Amino acid sequence: MNVLKSAFKALTPEQQAIVNGKRVEGRRSPDEWLELLTPVAEFDVQSDALRVSKAGFFVRRFARKHDVPNGLRSFTLPLLPILREDQDPSQPLELRLDLSGFKQDSKRVGKGEPYKQGRYHKIIDTFYDDPWIEGRARFVDGADIRFQVVDHVRSSRKTKRNARGKIKTKIKSKKKTELAVTVSFPARNYEVARAPGPRLGIRKESVSPAEDRTVVRLTRVVQLDSFYAYPDVELLLELIGGAYAKVDPSRRKKL
Repeated sequence: MNVLKSAFKALTPEQQAIVNGKRVEGRRSPDEWLELLTPVAEFDVQSDALRVSKAGFFVRRFARKHDVPNGLRSFTLPLLPILREDQDPSQPLELRLDLSGFKQDSKRVGKGEPYKQGRYHKIIDTFYDDPWIEGRARFVDGADIRFQVVDHVRSSRKTKRNARGKIKTKIKSKKKTELAVTVSFPARNYEVARAPGPRLGIRKESVSPAEDRTVVRLTRVVQLDSFYAYPDVELLLELIGGAYAKVDPSRRKKL
């Protein structure tokens, strides 16, 4: 048995299911999430190394089949220790991770009419929304944090006739990544800020004060260098920080 298969068998059944299905969701403490997901990420490091190595055909095929997209290693795992710093220890961190890919009927949101462009006599665009991570945290100051990262994908099927009269078709996909946070601040601790905070590349924002809570919603959209790239976790943290910039600590009345 090769090393990678041994590493896979060393995972718990739940961790093996994450590798196979590329999905997980639940309510756990940040430490419990780290305990669950860190071995999966370590397995994926081995898988990535063997997938591009000079190992045998069957080893590389096993590695490709059990590859976990890098959103786990590059975004989710770095985020968890940061959230742990402010997480209310009496409340679980809700997390939904779906790295199974955009090309699914359940994620398709539209399809365009055929059109021509340049050498291509038929182009059909199909549009997908792929929310690959969603979460909810309760901070020790009483703030309720909800976040989501969604890939908006346009997959173009392009058909052309070459000089020899043969029909050739290729599929090219592009994406924009949207990050969104909704932070609900308790009125006992926060009130709407008198001075607006920095926009930080924010695409949409709203501040909705109410008697018991002030709700701040912020979104931003980024274009990444590669279709297979994932955003830096700092972009999400900046949004959360931007939400806090929309409120001030409540001024307590003297008794």
